[in-house]
Amino acid sequence: MCSPLLLAALLFAQDSPRSVPEATQYRRTSTTGEVRVFLESLESLPHADRVHLVDGWGKSHEGRGMMVVMAGDPAPLHPTAGLAPNKLRLLINANIHGGEVEGKEAVQVLLREIASGEHAELLARCSLLFVPVYNLDGNDRIAQTNRVSQNGPDGGVGERANAQGYDLNRDFIKAESPECQALLALTTSWDPHVWMDLHTTNGSAHGYHLTYAPSLSCNVDTAIDQVARGQLLPAIRAQMESRHGFRVYDYGNFSGREQRAWVTYDHRPRFGTNYVGLRNRFTILSEAYSYLPFRERVEATHAFVLESWRAANGMGDLLREVCARADEDVSAGRAWFGWDTGLVDGELGPILVGEVESIELDGLGRRRIAGTTWRTETMLIRTAFQSREKELLPLAYVIPIPSEACREALRRHGLWLERLVTDSPAQVQRFTPTELRKAGREFQGHHELALRGDWGATEEVSLPAGTWVVTTRHPLGRVVTQLLEPRSEDSLSTWNVFEAGTSVQAEGEPGAYPVLRLMAPIEGERRRVAAYGTPR
Repeated sequence: MCSPLLLAALLFAQDSPRSVPEATQYRRTSTTGEVRVFLESLESLPHADRVHLVDGWGKSHEGRGMMVVMAGDPAPLHPTAGLAPNKLRLLINANIHGGEVEGKEAVQVLLREIASGEHAELLARCSLLFVPVYNLDGNDRIAQTNRVSQNGPDGGVGERANAQGYDLNRDFIKAESPECQALLALTTSWDPHVWMDLHTTNGSAHGYHLTYAPSLSCNVDTAIDQVARGQLLPAIRAQMESRHGFRVYDYGNFSGREQRAWVTYDHRPRFGTNYVGLRNRFTILSEAYSYLPFRERVEATHAFVLESWRAANGMGDLLREVCARADEDVSAGRAWFGWDTGLVDGELGPILVGEVESIELDGLGRRRIAGTTWRTETMLIRTAFQSREKELLPLAYVIPIPSEACREALRRHGLWLERLVTDSPAQVQRFTPTELRKAGREFQGHHELALRGDWGATEEVSLPAGTWVVTTRHPLGRVVTQLLEPRSEDSLSTWNVFEAGTSVQAEGEPGAYPVLRLMAPIEGERRRVAAYGTPR
């Protein structure tokens, strides 16, 4: 490890500050404190007004302050100060897993380039927000025993989980970590048109420098999905090849023996890019290839963020228009919600298959190193999901007796929330669970629940004062339905929030679910409930 004085000398050995990997010939990755030192050092560069470090957007489980960096010409001094209606907004999140360090290092380089005067033509029509180290606590638990199969850095990397033991990329529905709560509030306030999450993959030995994915949720607006898959991502892919010589493709892993297939991961919105897609925004998952040398992974990630920025900027009017139209469709009740989801059948296509060599690291395990050759193999490609059942979003959901856990969870997502002031008549439907399956194995501190059942006929009831009304006639209506619909495949019910009020229909027992569907507007007086962030 470098002493503070030696590190300072290395950082300032050239005209521009250098990141820790650059200063150590890519033998080390940076601690959270070293990232802050680097970011503060950008004030010495000629266009430092284009980069602004903002503190106060939350803390980690262990109390470390989250760093947020604004970039623009000039940089907004605060996220809510950057909401210019004619500008595209991008949010780039890095280091969600403490051992996947390429994004953290790549965005430092990009911010230095911006502060040095580069990319001025891109800044003219957009603003950017960077979270350079999201998993602050996991990042600083650096050890050579973490991610041993990854090809460097030799000095080790951080841990995957945060200090609570949570995988932060499984927390976007339940939002139980302070890191996710802060990021949700930031996303609500900044409301980016494009939201990126930077990772490092491992597993299958493919022939790509980096793989990517849009939101895989089936409940994303159709036009957003079509533009992402048909225009935005293909444009990024082409420029990665022509400008940088990097091979990139849809995220996947090899599956099957008799018929090999290239298969993507998961559609559920517990994953960040899947979740933000439900907010009617474009999302991009970036996965640098773990077995490439550390330096090459950083360079590929830097190029991918830059080309994503460039491509989004080039079609900025279209992206903003599609996002706005998706907001309007949800608010007008024209949005659908699906469940009973599976992979699309896919089609045959070419996939690059690589070679990997394993070497033994003394006392640590085996490191995997990507070879320099690859071959093309035709196989089934499955990179999308479809829902077998779907219906229009209901008018609203009502929760007569919301628990504290329910109230807090809903506020964290920045939804439009109201509370009945007096008892009020209402037309509602009740859900009757006919099957409840509870996972035997704990995951993320929970035993997940899955429900089956049916909504009953519309009936008139008297809702008591204090009932929460959560409308879907709002841009975040898809998020509302994902959280509260009992047939949702990743909901607050999944994470046990409603378990105490849920029972299965049995002989002599009608069954119960503590959330109702509202079928007609309520006449009773309501008051707004404040959410976290600045809701749309």
